[in-house]
Amino acid sequence: MKKVSIQLFICLFMVLISFSSCLKDDDYVPVPAGFMTFVNAYPDASGLYYQIDGRTLNAGYAPVAHKEYSKAAPYAGSRNLRALSGSQNKTVIDSTITVNDRTAYSSFVYGTTAHPKFAMTQDKSIQGLGDKTAFRFLNLANDVANVNLFMGDSDTPAFDNRPVETGASAVQNQTFIAKESGSQSLRITDASGNEIAKRENYNFTKGYYYTIILIGTKGDSNMPLYIGVIAH
Repeated sequence: MKKVSIQLFICLFMVLISFSSCLKDDDYVPVPAGFMTFVNAYPDASGLYYQIDGRTLNAGYAPVAHKEYSKAAPYAGSRNLRALSGSQNKTVIDSTITVNDRTAYSSFVYGTTAHPKFAMTQDKSIQGLGDKTAFRFLNLANDVANVNLFMGDSDTPAFDNRPVETGASAVQNQTFIAKESGSQSLRITDASGNEIAKRENYNFTKGYYYTIILIGTKGDSNMPLYIGVIAH
């Protein structure tokens, strides 16, 4: 499926809303809404359902699988966000969030089944991206701290010494940075320099935005460490 950049996604959404309003009522005022990517890094094979103010957001009411993500446009304002286990219909996360009009966000559910965690970032575009690609990195894994992400053939980490994220640190690390586009391999090392995860030859499109995440649990064969790539 073709990826859509943050700016293009917002523009397309507003064009559709405006076109729809013209067909229905010349005086129609679009309802203020934000744009959110829901990332499932939670170690439950049954997936997650997402609700905003009690309304299920999942396309076709299918759970978002582990390692996957979905997108939606929640109304602006103070909203109740819930993530529910796909198998048990058990609430995993219950949080009040603030959504601003025409603003992009990403939400992340991670941690363990015993201790779920939640983080939310604002996804801001950067000036002068040109032919480069925008990246950021979040460590959402379990039992592995102070990790380093290497991109391509570089011996210098693109992101270094990253502990497991908290809600606060995810916000601190939410800013995208511009780097070279094209096909690149990704590898992550721990604090001792041991390679703990690798992903070969991912093609990063110029002018687009990506969140790279480390998820899973060290030493867990069912939910091993994995490098995820979220295209915004």
